[in-house]
Amino acid sequence: MSYALQPDQVIGIADRLRRALDETLACSDALRDSVGALSTALSGATSAQAAFDDGAEPRVRLSRGMVSHGLAAVTALRRIIAAYVTADDQMATTTSAADARAAAPLFAPSRFGARPS
Repeated sequence: MSYALQPDQVIGIADRLRRALDETLACSDALRDSVGALSTALSGATSAQAAFDDGAEPRVRLSRGMVSHGLAAVTALRRIIAAYVTADDQMATTTSAADARAAAPLFAPSRFGARPS
């Protein structure tokens, strides 16, 4: 079947994107761990720790949010592609059935008998 868009290509791109987001999640986890360790190391200098936390924590949250939103978008894309393929299959079935009905002669002798000579 030929589609206006190629579902297998879109799914392939979505899979590569998901793998990249998984790697980004690992980096985000490393960032969170590093920020936590540095914040703990700065615990003796409360003003430096507070300034560091104010600057670093929003970036940690941002990195986690980017991954979360990205994975949600990939999941939604997969659902949309599945719905697209399903709808296209249903349309093809309906069209084939309509073509079969239209191909039958309107006044078939088998339905109405032979024409009088």
